[in-house]
Amino acid sequence: MNLHARIVDELGRLIVEGVLGDGQPLVPEELGRRFAASRTVVREALRVLESKGMVTARPRVGTWTLPPDAWDAIDPDVIAWRVNGPDRPRHLRELAELRLAIEPQAARMAAQHRRPDELSAMAAAYESMADAVERADPEAFRDADSRFHAALIRASGNALIAQLQVPVVAALRANGEPMELVAHSRVLTLVLAKNADGAESAARRLLETVAPYRSPAP
Repeated sequence: MNLHARIVDELGRLIVEGVLGDGQPLVPEELGRRFAASRTVVREALRVLESKGMVTARPRVGTWTLPPDAWDAIDPDVIAWRVNGPDRPRHLRELAELRLAIEPQAARMAAQHRRPDELSAMAAAYESMADAVERADPEAFRDADSRFHAALIRASGNALIAQLQVPVVAALRANGEPMELVAHSRVLTLVLAKNADGAESAARRLLETVAPYRSPAP
């Protein structure tokens, strides 16, 4: 990780953790001394955070942190920081709710629309998942699992739904899932069989039985 990326990551984490709370000024000179970085590198990092809705910069006013409701909630970095932050259980629950809202419907639409390219991508990702399980390689499984779910969402054939692969993949990469094959195989088989009802139900069962995404008790 280069200096620019490290500053973005560190500041993002500090904002999520509340160390740099809502409405706190971020002074480039102070940050430069903290990270032993030039003013230019610090400003570039702050611009990245501004694009994520985490800070705001105004002429003659400076750069200030923004409250969580201003953050880009589906940005991969924001999701990763939140999942690893102090409110981890709540954010995992929110991600679970998002996935339960979109993935079963995406599976239904995938079975109906039959997009060969995305179905091939799902099948290839599943084969990689099976290979990762055989080799007991959780990192390879996480990568293949992310590709499987992203392809499933794209296979819906709906451009708006397809955009939601971003938070789903970010969630999987940030937290991962157990190395489970049977439920994934059921989803793939039913989608390929053009069984819309079955694919929708299988996708819902998959999400409901993957332990890290079970919603914690209130």
